[in-house]
Amino acid sequence: MALRKIAFILFLLPATGNCQIIRYRMIHMQRPAVGQYMLHILPWYYDSTIKDEQIARCLDTLPGHLFSAKMYNMLYRGDTTKLAVKADEGVYLFHKRYTINIYWKNGNKKSLSFVNRHFVKYLEHSFYDNDAPMAFGRYRKGNKKGRWVYYNTQGKKVKVERYSRSGTLKKSKTFDPPIKTLRTVFNPRHLSGTPYIIR
Repeated sequence: MALRKIAFILFLLPATGNCQIIRYRMIHMQRPAVGQYMLHILPWYYDSTIKDEQIARCLDTLPGHLFSAKMYNMLYRGDTTKLAVKADEGVYLFHKRYTINIYWKNGNKKSLSFVNRHFVKYLEHSFYDNDAPMAFGRYRKGNKKGRWVYYNTQGKKVKVERYSRSGTLKKSKTFDPPIKTLRTVFNPRHLSGTPYIIR
């Protein structure tokens, strides 16, 4: 029994030391990533004029890995120490999908978008810089469709809109005062500070 405990401790010691190595690789690796611990930085930079569909088209041309999985990252044009975009390509339920995460400069998530294999965005979640949700809803052929919900900076629901299949606004309802919802009660909060700093 004592021999098992000693073997377990000896196994744990190198594992705890590897955490620092993994974090170093996550920040400093520049070659194509394999797995979740490496950060592959694209040679072009992000600004507000770049659309999610453009990122997905670029990602489609880049080399992939096992099961066509890809993960590439972009830095801000004006501040190359901050991660701006994390873009993933994968196959979900036999369909190719692109997941585009855009970050504020303080490290909190700015938006989460999903783009289909035809490079058309079909779902978007946007957030304020304090990580409170801003809006979420679906797209159809580039137009808003169905139910869209909007929040204020405290995470309270302020407006709900309904769009037709053609993208025209059918109905809108505002909440005064704003109301708290189940979605915002369980909204995960991130620690302040940038998660990725490129040195």
